[in-house]
Amino acid sequence: MEEPEQPESPAPEGLEPPPPLPPRQPVPMPDLDFVQPALTGGMFLGLLSSLPIINAGNCLCCMWVLLGGAIATVMLTRQRPLSQITYGDGAFAGVLSGSFGAVIGTVVQTAFRALTARFAESQQVLESYMNRYGIQDPWREWLLRVNSGEISSFTLLLTFFSNLLVFALFAMIGGILAIAILNKRAETTRGTRST
Repeated sequence: MEEPEQPESPAPEGLEPPPPLPPRQPVPMPDLDFVQPALTGGMFLGLLSSLPIINAGNCLCCMWVLLGGAIATVMLTRQRPLSQITYGDGAFAGVLSGSFGAVIGTVVQTAFRALTARFAESQQVLESYMNRYGIQDPWREWLLRVNSGEISSFTLLLTFFSNLLVFALFAMIGGILAIAILNKRAETTRGTRST
């Protein structure tokens, strides 16, 4: 037996169906603040790369500089989800932290150079080596000037630009590596949760 179809009941008067909801707009993410993470990473890498004895850690593939760039990048991940931070963001945070670190490193290195120049007899040792190996001008004058405790615009600029080149490059690599490691770790944790 077939049941007769029942007619649809009309909607009660006065009640209209609700209007359709407008499509959801994605919530814009705030811009990333690169300055605070870069200052923190730059302070880390600038100090540890410039302090005597501790700076020997940079003999291991510029360890302090790589870590400074990585610290800046990890601090970026606190502002946004990791999936919304690109390798370019990590690289920029690293370069910026290397730039700040170059300023800090130059100040610290210059201060230590001025302090130790009075106590060390490194000028005489350097001159004896140059005499032994026959190093002549202009290299002789340049090496003596760099090794002296003199603080001049030449030594400041030389120290700053050499720091800037090395710190910015290796901190950028540290920022990119930090993004790669964090992404790999996130994939691993997602994989273990799904199994």
